[in-house]
Amino acid sequence: MATIKDVANLAGCSVATVSRAINNNGYVKAKTRLLVEEAIAELNYQPNEAARTLYKRKSKLIGLLLPDISNPFFTLIARGVEDVALTHGYQVLIGNSDNDIKKAQNYLSTFVSHNCTGMISTAFNENIIEATLTEHHIPFVFIDRINNEHSGVSTNHFKGGQLQAEIVREGKGKKILILHESLSIDTFAQRVQGIQHVLNQYKIDYKMLEATCLDNAEKFVDFIRQHNIDSIICSNDLLAINILGTVQRYKFKVPSEIQIIGYDNIPFSEMTHPQITTIDQSAYHLGEVAVSQLLGLKVDHLGIDNESLTLTVKHRGSTRK
Repeated sequence: MATIKDVANLAGCSVATVSRAINNNGYVKAKTRLLVEEAIAELNYQPNEAARTLYKRKSKLIGLLLPDISNPFFTLIARGVEDVALTHGYQVLIGNSDNDIKKAQNYLSTFVSHNCTGMISTAFNENIIEATLTEHHIPFVFIDRINNEHSGVSTNHFKGGQLQAEIVREGKGKKILILHESLSIDTFAQRVQGIQHVLNQYKIDYKMLEATCLDNAEKFVDFIRQHNIDSIICSNDLLAINILGTVQRYKFKVPSEIQIIGYDNIPFSEMTHPQITTIDQSAYHLGEVAVSQLLGLKVDHLGIDNESLTLTVKHRGSTRK
């Protein structure tokens, strides 16, 4: 394997001159630069990225911190980040926090030790994450930060909740169950507020339960029967798929007796019977936009307006028309 000294010998210059040419740092005569480039090509020289990282104090790495990589929604985000990053010569280090702040901080330390150019994270414990990254002067972008700060990329979750409620209203829903994930997470809280806004406007009766209620399926089904629930609005598609399986096991007909709507449009939402009606918030494009913002790239080709992506309703068989 060729070394930088080999390149210098072939180009007829010093190792320091080759280093300046490779790193574009300092003056190198045009003729000498050409000789260096020709030597690199002839020897198939590959610069030592670790050494360059130590010298420049930054790498061609981007840290990506996600709460649950097993959730296909976050997998799609990761793919969007990676595809754009690789196109521009960057690689992605992925950390799976499991919504555990200590685990998240350990990953942050890893990103810092690798001199990552920047970091992308979902907005879990964002204040702690932001404080850590700011201390180390690492640029960052949050996905699903909904407070309109410059360092956030998000869809309109309040609007998404409104769209969910409108779909069950159009399906003649009279007794609605809002089945939600933890409302301490702003995105889920915003969606619930959007749902409530529509249901209150039309004076439609509704109940609310946290997703943990599914730990006892029989008790959950008793609740549905007791309150004559005919529509279930879920915080995400994984929850909607779980609900679909549960109510079908207890012989409820979907959507004639109970209609179900999810959120995210993960691939699995089209693999059930019936398929899950859902709100598509373009997870892949969220990843694309986040890394583009981090690297200062233009995102006009993605049709983005102020880094907020358009929500799309995917009408399928789990809701009535």
